Amino acid sequence: MYKEWLKSILLIVLVASSAVLTYLVWSYEPEFSQIDTSLEGTTNISQGERVTFEEVMSTYQLVWIQGENNTRGTTDLRALIGIREHLDGSNVTSMNVYNSINRLNVRGEESGEEEFLLIDYYSGLPSKSLFQMLGLAYDTTLPAFEFDRIVVDMKEGHVVFNLLDEDRSRVAVVETDIDAGFLQGLVEDYSDTFEAYTPIITNQRTSNNITAIYGPSSPGTVNTERFMINQMNTDVMNRILFSDPPAASPSSDEVSIYEDENQIATYNNSTYEYSYTNLNESSASSGRNHQTLQDIYFFLNSHNGLSQNNVLFDYKGNENAATFRSTLNGRVVFSENLSTSITVKYGENSVYEYTRPLIRTNAKVSDEEEVELLDIENVRYQIALHDNFDLQKVSKIVLGYDMTYADDETDLEFIDYTPQWYVKYDGAWMKFNEGGLS
Repeated sequence: MYKEWLKSILLIVLVASSAVLTYLVWSYEPEFSQIDTSLEGTTNISQGERVTFEEVMSTYQLVWIQGENNTRGTTDLRALIGIREHLDGSNVTSMNVYNSINRLNVRGEESGEEEFLLIDYYSGLPSKSLFQMLGLAYDTTLPAFEFDRIVVDMKEGHVVFNLLDEDRSRVAVVETDIDAGFLQGLVEDYSDTFEAYTPIITNQRTSNNITAIYGPSSPGTVNTERFMINQMNTDVMNRILFSDPPAASPSSDEVSIYEDENQIATYNNSTYEYSYTNLNESSASSGRNHQTLQDIYFFLNSHNGLSQNNVLFDYKGNENAATFRSTLNGRVVFSENLSTSITVKYGENSVYEYTRPLIRTNAKVSDEEEVELLDIENVRYQIALHDNFDLQKVSKIVLGYDMTYADDETDLEFIDYTPQWYVKYDGAWMKFNEGGLS
């Protein structure tokens, strides 16, 4: 009898202890101590987010000219985006195209009291893409025009956009209903982001303050920045682009090949470049440049193929091809050994070729050594002195970053972004090394 009571008591104790332990497990809240780390989060410089058409078609610099001796510029995104956003809802009232830039005049120029903005793009853009970016209502029958610089006359009355082609031989004069005083006020709101800029003359086409090449006068010292990177899986891209899983073909140590009956893709393990070709399509030019740019943008955005740090770097209407480059701190990124650009060629009905990097930055690790950058006038001077280069072939000079592997040997992948002058020479972008271009 006593044994049965003891068994009952032990059973009750076991059940009660089990209930208490169960409660403690489910109600347990761990306490984490705060860990200090030197990693600084950053927006992906590759695939990863939806972006707007306006963001990736952005200008790379604004130059603000007030009279003869007051020239300032900025690449600060707050100014580039903030000023643009406030023009939404305005109207284009007229547009006329002239085959000579002699028809380009800014008010107040004769008395030295002009006030205008120069808005520079890396590549030629269709005028209708500009109107969409700015949110301007326009007559769809207006003539098509490609430009890479806008001279924004905001001296008085209503704002006039003068669109200059890349050859500086033609101009489209676009009148708007934007109040000049309103735009002046917008620019003043961002005046603290502007710094001293210098005009550079390289040939007859860049011989005045409207057509000159502009850049920061004395950028001084800028830090090299180090980031941690990771690699995206090729299977992700293959699932996006191939209807069915592709077969992996024999390949080398560096290059992997994937293909089916109508499509082929390659991946270079050394440069991280993924390249896809649709064999059902062929290279074509539609002549509808604005629509083609939109089609390419929609294709990339459909699979988060762009980020806010991508910007249109090159557009070739005769090939239906657009190239987007990564940027850091508002400045474009180049690399000799690593893939840094996204290129899409559009065919008759869909994408014909698609090339992109399959790496992205996870976090900023540290600021590395400081780099002393030459004044822009000194850059011009050294190119002019070089026996193997012709200054007259220089059409753009910009500050950018050179992306390279970090020197440190670790188990993790690190890359460095080193500030560097870049020059568009005879139609090709080259890195400026003291004394020459490479």
